[in-house]
Amino acid sequence: MSERFKTTAEIFVARHGQNEDNANGILNGHRDLPLTDIGRQQARDLGEGILATGLKFDAIYSSPLSRALETAQIVSEILGIKKDPVIIDELIERDFGVMTGQPIDKIEEMCAPRILKTEMISYFLDPKDAETFPDLIVRASKAIAEIRTLSNSNNIIRKRGTYEI
Repeated sequence: MSERFKTTAEIFVARHGQNEDNANGILNGHRDLPLTDIGRQQARDLGEGILATGLKFDAIYSSPLSRALETAQIVSEILGIKKDPVIIDELIERDFGVMTGQPIDKIEEMCAPRILKTEMISYFLDPKDAETFPDLIVRASKAIAEIRTLSNSNNIIRKRGTYEI
């Protein structure tokens, strides 16, 4: 394709609001618990914050998980986006394998030494049955390709799970 016909789009990434697992220190993965009242307020704050910046969006793309979709719906309403958020299956949270549903404080016990640890987070690399990082990269590439196919807008918000690719 000729360079003059290529288009670019900025993709803005936002985290979903707090859900019940987040509030209880549990690793979500593909678990699908609803937003808490705090999570709904976080979604409203996100929408109001975007509105205050003056950014305009034509579409919002969401994971199929209810925490991401409800966040996307709240933000979409605040921004006055007429279209419902578009669900893209590839935007789903990482499959955490055996870590799904486990307390966050068990990461070191169950996954050491294969973890990345910072002051704020301990992140496991490859617990049993979990989606690998190479798998995540492939899935993220598919999601981006689908967004490019579906979108003719320049600014896009993508809602995903707790950890962004």
